[in-house]
Amino acid sequence: MSDEKSKLLQMVRDGKISVEEGAELLDAMDEPGTKPSGAEKELKDRFLRVHVDSAEAKVNVNIPLSLLKVASRLGNMIAGLIPGEARREMAGRGLDLSKIDFEELMNLINQGLEDGKLVDVDIEDPVKGRIRVEIYVE
Repeated sequence: MSDEKSKLLQMVRDGKISVEEGAELLDAMDEPGTKPSGAEKELKDRFLRVHVDSAEAKVNVNIPLSLLKVASRLGNMIAGLIPGEARREMAGRGLDLSKIDFEELMNLINQGLEDGKLVDVDIEDPVKGRIRVEIYVE
């Protein structure tokens, strides 16, 4: 079994994605044209990481960059895990995670986007406390 499929199954086991989402991603991985090319194989040890830390939710989503093309289907799911106040604050700053173009992100990464933070939002809400959202490539 490939390393990517093992990581995907681990995400299902950890409850980070549903069984249905995992099955969709496995199917997409088996479709022609979704196998990693030589350039993409270099990405196998890098991840797109989404971390949310608040009183309402603690979320850690780690998507191997080699799966990012098929993981674009998870964009709305990831956005739904972020507490409403943080989503509103991010939207106020012009960031809507559900509108991230993962294919364009892959193009940027393939063109040499350095590892590091892409998004860093830290909100102190008087009612809900601190909300922190980080998205980065590592």
